[in-house]
Amino acid sequence: MITRRNGGMIELIPSPSEKRDGAIRNHVLDLLANLDERIRRIEQGAGMPTGLAEEFARVMGRIVIEGEQVRRANEKVREATANISP
Repeated sequence: MITRRNGGMIELIPSPSEKRDGAIRNHVLDLLANLDERIRRIEQGAGMPTGLAEEFARVMGRIVIEGEQVRRANEKVREATANISP
């Protein structure tokens, strides 16, 4: 995290590597969701049981929820540190 001071305010800016890691993480999650959807269609079309697909969907849902919780926590930290004067 890069910090920048401006007029007594501290601004936290994600570093380029943090931005890259976030973009990669989001892309991988999108790829997994796409793969899950395609496999689910194949399983349903072939009349296969979808128990594993349902479990995967629950896990992916949990990952998305935890990601949102982390994002909100990071925003709160940024807001709290923005109000701290040096």
